Amino acid sequence: MASPKYNTTPELQNVMAIFHERHNEETIASASDEPKVTINETVGKMAYVYEKVRQAIDYQEEHLIRKNAIGRMLKRRIFTQDRAEHIAPSLIRELIRAGYLPNKYFPESRLPDVEAIIVKYVYLLDAIGTATPDPKNRKRLENWVVSVMSFEIEDYLKPSIRDDATVELMYKTIRPQLDLSKDIFNPEDQDIQIYIAIHRALIKSDNAMLRYHLLHYYAPQWRYMTPEETSAFARDLASLTERIDHQINHRLSDRLFNYMKKFGPIFVILRDILKEHPHDAQSIMADPRRLQQAVGEACAKRYQAAATKLSRGVTRSIIYIFLTKTIMAFVFELPYELLILNHIKVLPLAINVVFHPVLMFLIATSIRVPAEANTQKIFQGVYEVVYNPAEKEVIKKKQQAVRSSGVLNAIFNTLYALAYIITFGLIIWMLHALEFSIVSGFLFLLFLSVISFFGLRLRQTAKELVIVDKRDNFLNIIFDFFALPILRAGRWISGKTSKVNVFMFIMDFIIEAPFKILVETIEDWVSFQQQKKEETF
Repeated sequence: MASPKYNTTPELQNVMAIFHERHNEETIASASDEPKVTINETVGKMAYVYEKVRQAIDYQEEHLIRKNAIGRMLKRRIFTQDRAEHIAPSLIRELIRAGYLPNKYFPESRLPDVEAIIVKYVYLLDAIGTATPDPKNRKRLENWVVSVMSFEIEDYLKPSIRDDATVELMYKTIRPQLDLSKDIFNPEDQDIQIYIAIHRALIKSDNAMLRYHLLHYYAPQWRYMTPEETSAFARDLASLTERIDHQINHRLSDRLFNYMKKFGPIFVILRDILKEHPHDAQSIMADPRRLQQAVGEACAKRYQAAATKLSRGVTRSIIYIFLTKTIMAFVFELPYELLILNHIKVLPLAINVVFHPVLMFLIATSIRVPAEANTQKIFQGVYEVVYNPAEKEVIKKKQQAVRSSGVLNAIFNTLYALAYIITFGLIIWMLHALEFSIVSGFLFLLFLSVISFFGLRLRQTAKELVIVDKRDNFLNIIFDFFALPILRAGRWISGKTSKVNVFMFIMDFIIEAPFKILVETIEDWVSFQQQKKEETF
């Protein structure tokens, strides 16, 4: 007996059409035999190894690595090299050498499109230089513009059409369930804050990605500006960037993000199903039993991918910690003990070298992927999105406001400050008992905080698809009370050190430019030699 067919929502019908069309476009593009950008793979391995070393030193989220690399390469080419020649061909070749694009993959016919994006932003950067006399503000605007440009190029290389459609579906599903009128008075700002929270929860957008979308929201004419219009636009850019960054850093952004995170897995799995089954998605969505099977398969793949990603993340984290900790020990700890204390304290030095990588390993081994109960809860959420039943268990109206009272906030902040004092006070007392010097103690606390934060991020990698409510007990509450100050300190340190990473400064401005020029020169010579060889025979 055939299963009864269920009616799906109009919003989902639109998304399915977008996924189907996108699949057809990709199929046609992959079948094309037009000329592709090609590099010498032997020479390219040099750049590939360099990028892997750099990634080990500069810890960052996997989905941001290529976008950030594009921004770094653009900065070097726009601000430190001759701009007389086209930038797009050399940028694409560098991305291929570094392993961010496959060799013989990118069509040569699309290079002018990338060049047009770069030229548009270069016009804006030149206009900023003219319209902004203050060096500090000009530097801020330049970095802001390059971050947006890097994502626009990333979005061209890998269009986010499916992600954008899924974000829209999640917005239309969640928006009616959330009342922000008591927290944000302006309805437009309410919508923007919900969109930002969904972007962060669903596709893990960083500030550059959010800036790109908000720039096109507030200034849709930016896509089609002439050079003359760009000059006028540059004069108002400072106020526009402040308005956009104010939205990104809104006081309720973290709370809204945490609220949206519990719905994210539902739409991630739904997106995976639509992408995996572009032709028969309609029949799957109309049959709850087939839909449940598809959800189970998609969850299993995601759980396996999370385990693999966790393994890579642990390896990268341990390498990063070991390298930076060893270097800082030789640069700061040993000289201090030899020159100031006139002797080396072996136990603190050994603890500082061994403890943190071991801690990272122990944190990693304690992380588990979700269980079957989680898959069932995700299916229930997907069911509610697809069929929109009158009664909902997962996607239901929020019962309380996002904010909390001022009095309670004051009390909680006092307890939070007390947790800082108790936690770090106990650790410092323990380090003093073990005869740590000021420098070795500082390095221990620094890396304890950073590693704890890294461990939390790795845990989040495995928990990205968790939708089952966590049951806290008394011991968990006590542990969180003492651990939270360390995690918050690690988050702050990680954010600050990423902006002033000495090792990255050395690699980016002292090593990278001449190294990449050398690689390009070798590749040009190999191509020239190959051409002469072909002419000879």
